[in-house]
Amino acid sequence: MILRKTIILSAVIVLVFLILSIIWLAFADSSPVSSPVELQNNLPGEFGYSVYLLADGSLILNTSNQTCTFLVKLDSSNQVLWSKPIIIDPANTTLSRLRPTTDGGFVLAGIIDNLYTVIKTDSDGNVTWTKTYSSGAPINYFQSIIQTPDGGFAFAGFGQLVDEGLGWIWFVKTDSSGKMEWNRTISGPLADCPSSVFLTSDGGYVLSDVSYTFNPNHAFFRLIKLDASGNILGSTVYGGEGYFYQPECNFAIATKDGGYLLAGYLWQKNAWAVKTDAKGNMQWNQTYGEVHSSLTSAVETPNGGYLFVAISNLTEVQLVMTDAQGNQVWKSTLSNVKLPVGLEASFNSLINAKDGGYIIIGSKKGQVWLAEFDVKQGGPIPLQLLPYVVVLLVIALAVTVLVAAKTSQGRKHALNPTCAMHLRAQ
Repeated sequence: MILRKTIILSAVIVLVFLILSIIWLAFADSSPVSSPVELQNNLPGEFGYSVYLLADGSLILNTSNQTCTFLVKLDSSNQVLWSKPIIIDPANTTLSRLRPTTDGGFVLAGIIDNLYTVIKTDSDGNVTWTKTYSSGAPINYFQSIIQTPDGGFAFAGFGQLVDEGLGWIWFVKTDSSGKMEWNRTISGPLADCPSSVFLTSDGGYVLSDVSYTFNPNHAFFRLIKLDASGNILGSTVYGGEGYFYQPECNFAIATKDGGYLLAGYLWQKNAWAVKTDAKGNMQWNQTYGEVHSSLTSAVETPNGGYLFVAISNLTEVQLVMTDAQGNQVWKSTLSNVKLPVGLEASFNSLINAKDGGYIIIGSKKGQVWLAEFDVKQGGPIPLQLLPYVVVLLVIALAVTVLVAAKTSQGRKHALNPTCAMHLRAQ
């Protein structure tokens, strides 16, 4: 009788576990991201590059088609206030970099006719000046631009001799009217390609980049520290050996703790991220996704984790959420969404929304796609915790069976006829 009850109890526990597992899997398969809501479905252009949330709750973004760049402003209700087309070369005017400026205006930048091109506008998107700069390199790529405390600008690009060849960083400082004050050519053991520029508290700069060496296919993520005049003070490298011998650093962001998060991919391998402290010491590094995956944009979340925009299998756009140590918590695919530069950085394509959600810009079905979404709170048990749940259930089952077996033995001993006769005899 006791044995039968034990078997029934064990079967019930196993059945409960199976039901919980099915429920967990059902929730785990559901997306942790709310369905993205399009903020505006009639934006000019085909490709969306960057988006910024301004102090008054409005949005500024830059888009383009094959020949023209558009600077577009939406009000706090996401209605188009104005859209300004910018054409310098009728064949191709792509200004993929955008920044709001301290005077309420905006700066756009890119490469046009192999020249570094920077355009300053007022708060209504009217062009106030246009400047071009020649690095002297046969092929150029514009990477990053920031505004400096004096109202000027600092930008970095990549120059190379032949297509897909090795090259160097070109770093430029201008005044507030775009006049060049100085420029620096920076090259490591073989070549360097910058990704992001940051101001430091001492008036200097930090550049993130990829540094190539004379070893075939050998490269590092790197942070370069420069003084206020663009002179190199030192640098720190990450990777470059074992599994991490061939990375591409797409971008970096400054984190709330004063450090940096560098992200990109490992050639023909996984997406890769490196977190450092304020001095450049590596705190952790993590890989994500399948082969041919890449990280293209990121924001720091309120709980200290990170939300990445990623490309998987060369084309599929995903969102990847991590904890503060970079461990993946979940990922979610954005169906039919494309980014204009593929595996490379899509600067500021993901931002925090004013209501606590997130805003993303890209392309969908041949049009600019601007959408807002929320991350669901709670939800399923994180995948990495499932083995611990299984172990706990197995332990609980074993303890139940053991207790039941001991109880059964105790009862048998208490009802032993010999013992009962012996007691009566006394």
